[in-house]
Amino acid sequence: MYSMKQIIKTFALVISAFILSSCEDVVQIKLDEGSKLVVIDAFVNDLRETQKIRVTNNSTYFSTTESPAVTNADVTLIDLTTNKSYPFVYSTNGYYTFNVLPGDTISKVNHLYELRVAVDGVTYKSTMLQKRTGSIDSIQVESQVGNGGFGPPSTDTTYFCNLWAKDKTDENTDYYWVKAFRNDTLFSASGDINLAIDGTNGPVSGVDVDSTSFTPPITFLGFKPYQKNNTCKVEIHSIARETYFFFIQASAQINNGGLFATTPENVKTNIITPSDAKTKAVGWFNMASVATKSRVVK
Repeated sequence: MYSMKQIIKTFALVISAFILSSCEDVVQIKLDEGSKLVVIDAFVNDLRETQKIRVTNNSTYFSTTESPAVTNADVTLIDLTTNKSYPFVYSTNGYYTFNVLPGDTISKVNHLYELRVAVDGVTYKSTMLQKRTGSIDSIQVESQVGNGGFGPPSTDTTYFCNLWAKDKTDENTDYYWVKAFRNDTLFSASGDINLAIDGTNGPVSGVDVDSTSFTPPITFLGFKPYQKNNTCKVEIHSIARETYFFFIQASAQINNGGLFATTPENVKTNIITPSDAKTKAVGWFNMASVATKSRVVK
């Protein structure tokens, strides 16, 4: 699955010219580096841990360097349901943090939130309703000789973790981002981001039971092998419908290449820029409820 850093950098994709070639001549065209942007990465959740929001400027299209950090932003999360504000303080590398009190959380299901990020006198805003998440029953561990075809051949015993979880079935469609970890390290290698609608690849409605089980391939947790004594951890993050389709578009752009590649396009944003602002903001804001469970591989 992709890291959020990789997905957010997709916003900087601004294509203004193409390099044209034929069998006889090569035409080189100078590319416009694009306008300066404020890039906001704001995925807040209800885990009892320090919450982070990142604010940077975009790097140029072909740059391999870290995006420049914005260090002078005023970042505030407002619970519009309770009218309570949470100021985020600058830490490092573009990250603004809020230290959650022990046993507390700043995000609650069905609360409406507004994010405000002020940079150089311009205030960028976004609103998001926090959705419910699924419930995790257990993590099942299966062993086999070899690595199941994932990586070089091996005669060692490897383990795979499968998720057993349930979605609440009613007239409301739920969207999820399922994250898998090995020893607290998020899998962020190549592969599709693990998304689900009602725990499956599509909406579920009209059933006679309270909940329905998550189905493959969502339950395979990235198809990643584990070793004995590794810790397998899973998190099910609730995401808004708009966030789900943001991930779908971002994933398509990251994977866009090869013979049948389509014309690159800028990924959508739910950050609102004032009409008179000289610098546009892009990025995404989401509030998540999280179900999590861990298991040591034995």
